[in-house]
Parts: sequence; C-alpha cells; structure tokens
Amino acid sequence: MIDRDALIRYVVAVQGRTYEAFERLRDDHLPWRPAPGEYSLGELAMHIIASRRMNLTALETGRPRYPGHDLPPGTTADRLRALCLRSGKKTVAVLATADLEREIANLAGDPFPAWRRVLGGLIEHEVHHRSQLCSYLTMLGIEPPALFGLRVEDLPR
Repeated sequence: MIDRDALIRYVVAVQGRTYEAFERLRDDHLPWRPAPGEYSLGELAMHIIASRRMNLTALETGRPRYPGHDLPPGTTADRLRALCLRSGKKTVAVLATADLEREIANLAGDPFPAWRRVLGGLIEHEVHHRSQLCSYLTMLGIEPPALFGLRVEDLPR
C-alpha cells in the first residue's frame, strides 16, 4: 500500500489539475453542451464535485451515495470553483483519517477495500471527467490547461 501522505499529495495534485480546468469556466459556458442529451459544461463540473462527495461519503461511512449533478438555480462559475476547492479540502481531511484497508460497498458489484475507492473513484474517475471537461473547453475555443506543463503537440515526434 502506498504511504498515506504520498497518496494524499497525489490526490491533491490530481485535484489541482482539475481546478486549473475549472479556472477557465465562465458563466456563459455553463449551459453549453456538445450534443443533445450530453451533460452541459456546468453539469459536468458539478458531476466532478458530486463524485468527490460520493466517494468521500463511501470512505467515511462505508456506503456511497451520489448527490446528483443538477446545478442549483443561479450557480455561477465562481461558485463551482469554490465548491471544487472545498471538496478538495474535504478530501484531504477524510484521507488523513480513513481506514483505507476496510471493505466498503460498491454501487455495482462486490465490496472492495477503501483504497480502491481512492484510486478508482477519486483519481481515475476524476481524470476521465477532467479530460472530458478539457475537450468541452476546446470545442468552445478555450485553451485547456496543459498536463504537467506540456501539451501533446509539444512532444517530440
């Protein structure tokens, strides 16, 4: 098992890179969606925040509960950024004390160790949706943040 402090630093770094994408959001972007039936940009951002909450609830209580991704009326890009930061702080607080070896419930299948919730729920899931968020930004003509300071176009061929 990875050292708890190293795991926390890694999750914080992942969430920090997500916040960089949130920094590019503007209020007029939030209702935009790439196609009918797809999440809007605001719903996608709220889904990332809600998924953090769900995974943290699972770590704390042993049972995941998805709070939904609907935007409350009047939600602004600034509000989403604030929620993103607050859920990041909550992540650190929960990970600092969570029993990462205990079995917790899974929404789709058998229970598994809590550390898998961290790797799959807090990291892999967030990275997937951050990539989707960055794709949405690109479709809107907004330069998404670079990963680790590089863009794929900057790599040698």
